[in-house]
Amino acid sequence: MKKNIEAYVAAHGLALTKLCLSLTNNRHDAEDLYQTTWEKAIRNLRKYDDARPFEKWLFTICVNTYRDRVRRYDNKKILQFSTDEEQERFLSSVPDEEGDRDEYLALYSAVKKLKPSLREAVVLYYFRDYSVAELAEILNIPAGTVKSRLSAARAELRKELSDD
Repeated sequence: MKKNIEAYVAAHGLALTKLCLSLTNNRHDAEDLYQTTWEKAIRNLRKYDDARPFEKWLFTICVNTYRDRVRRYDNKKILQFSTDEEQERFLSSVPDEEGDRDEYLALYSAVKKLKPSLREAVVLYYFRDYSVAELAEILNIPAGTVKSRLSAARAELRKELSDD
């Protein structure tokens, strides 16, 4: 028997929030993505296979929804903070040692410049700790493609960070 939706939200809401923020880099877009993801998950809950981890299923819905939005909005506003206050709020939420902020900001800026397919792979692999096989399942692509995207992303990040 399926759990009630409140139990799913309580168990997976924070992880989904972090994923939405990582993908969109914008609090307002992240809130929209979060809500749309839950709406789709609720609507399709009867299709969920209990043998599969719920979080992977939910993240797959989220990533596909995000991709749809990127295509629809032609990636115009996803790559920037809306305000300096939003950027400062994000940076203050990052646990760091004094002096690490500039390095983290450079990395964050470099990651947000990646094209969406590379950014998805980086966020899920490095910030959500999914394996290549799990990423392949979530993104619905072959494991080799995941490895290629991660390699391309690392190369772009190295280039971007060495230019600074």
